[in-house]
Amino acid sequence: MNIKEIFDICSANGRRPLMISSGNSAVVAVPGMEGRLFFGYNSEAVSLFRREAAENISNTRTGYFNPGGDGLWPAPEGTKFGYEYSTGSWRVPSSLVSAQYEVVSCRSDSFEIAAEIDLINNQQLGIPCRFTRRASIREVDGAAVIEQFAAIEYIGSCELSPEVFSLAPWSLSQFTVNERTIARFGEPGAPVRDLYMPSGELLASDGKVVTMKHDTVNRIQLALPEKSGFVELLLPDRNLQITRTSEALADGLHAIDIADAPPDQAPGEAVRFSIYNDPSGFMELEAVGGCTDGILPGTVLGVNIKDVIKKLED
Repeated sequence: MNIKEIFDICSANGRRPLMISSGNSAVVAVPGMEGRLFFGYNSEAVSLFRREAAENISNTRTGYFNPGGDGLWPAPEGTKFGYEYSTGSWRVPSSLVSAQYEVVSCRSDSFEIAAEIDLINNQQLGIPCRFTRRASIREVDGAAVIEQFAAIEYIGSCELSPEVFSLAPWSLSQFTVNERTIARFGEPGAPVRDLYMPSGELLASDGKVVTMKHDTVNRIQLALPEKSGFVELLLPDRNLQITRTSEALADGLHAIDIADAPPDQAPGEAVRFSIYNDPSGFMELEAVGGCTDGILPGTVLGVNIKDVIKKLED
């Protein structure tokens, strides 16, 4: 699919897309569809795109239509502080699904969009927030370099203690894959935590990087610490390499758990990167920001992320 087709489909369905570009690389942002971002390289769409999400409305009755692309979610997903179990069963928060991002600024190669999103955690605590997505694109030596700042600002009126909340920006970028796809991450000695089914038989290492095969049967998610350094997908059938990194957390921020765990469980080990494998045919490269010990009104929790898309190295 051409990246312009995503723009046209979203525009035809009133989703208010915008597009920035550099050379033959582009990012389509869709303020009227969860603020999702879609990456293009050599004029072709690289991100997963699901047309039905542009044409339908997600809710408890219809179910969730996953748009694909790169989404900004609040972490954690589960545990007692998570945001996907406030109704007792898993769902994407309605405030996130129905969010209408405003265009704060837009130039030929950069933009900023933002939306006010009220969260409810699994303690039934309401947490008013402002989500911000700021991105730029440039072509460097034949590669698309996409840099984004993903942030969640707490706009409530009182201080929250660490006993009642946990919160961090979480960027999840989805790509269509097949059985030849390989995921990679750094630091073979870094601990790997499986959040769903065991990954052991899918993993291999050459002493420099760890690789994981795509699984067409099971949901697999690797939770990785900061020292992993990067997460990456190799797509041989498309001759593409997609690498995601993020900057170290700012002073005063600490990494948190993101796990999709039952809402009566306490959070576990901290996560900075994650690779998610869905047997339906897509994988995610994920980067997670950090949280403060407590949070005051006006506190911004942000993370700087870089995605590099290029032809596969020989």
